[in-house]
Amino acid sequence: MDVSVKLDTSKFDRAAAELKKQLPYASSVALNNVAFRIRGEERAAIGRIFANPAKLTLNSVLVKKATKRSGVSKIFIRDQATNGTAPSKYLAPSVIDVKRNDKRFERALRHLGVLPAGMYAVHGKAARLNRHGNISVGTYKKILAELRAGSGTKKGGANSAQGPTGKHFVGKVNGVLGVWKRAGGKRRPKVKPILIFLKGKPDYRKRFPFFRIADGIARRHLPLELDKAMDHAIATAKRR
Repeated sequence: MDVSVKLDTSKFDRAAAELKKQLPYASSVALNNVAFRIRGEERAAIGRIFANPAKLTLNSVLVKKATKRSGVSKIFIRDQATNGTAPSKYLAPSVIDVKRNDKRFERALRHLGVLPAGMYAVHGKAARLNRHGNISVGTYKKILAELRAGSGTKKGGANSAQGPTGKHFVGKVNGVLGVWKRAGGKRRPKVKPILIFLKGKPDYRKRFPFFRIADGIARRHLPLELDKAMDHAIATAKRR
């Protein structure tokens, strides 16, 4: 004599099938919620770490949204700029502790033949900086225009302020090579250091924990967001 006990698993099977069906959608929702949370924290970190960051820098962290098909969301630093250097390039030394690449202005100086190989340009004491701590694009263009016009790629001492009529020139003043600006008039000519040329790539301290911020938020919030997204997906599926 025996008794057979059978478990009706049809409800569980249907529930499992529903979970499997809703998982891609719920995953994409969870991933995107976390991605935009990361973007917000990265932007806040940029505001704390860098002094008066430009709008392009503040808005440099972008999100490529996940879809049900891809199952991946991407958080990245903008790699294009309408005018000037892309944020991904000038922020890289602060993120991954590497020496910076040539700036566009430096490449232009090399093309003109006035910036020697292995040397890089840094701000001189007389450089006029904007509130973001940079020389404006307009000033760079003005300097390049004068140099291209042959207004002064001249070597010499302090008297290099004499000669060509352009205000900016490349030359050595008291043994220091760089971009100088003529000032003081004809009676008392003098020069001001706008850019100084130094040997070797400038080093920047790694200070923007881009990856650590993203990893920490993903670990804390992704499981919670996935639970919420699954609950919502199943609840709305039942109503349909």
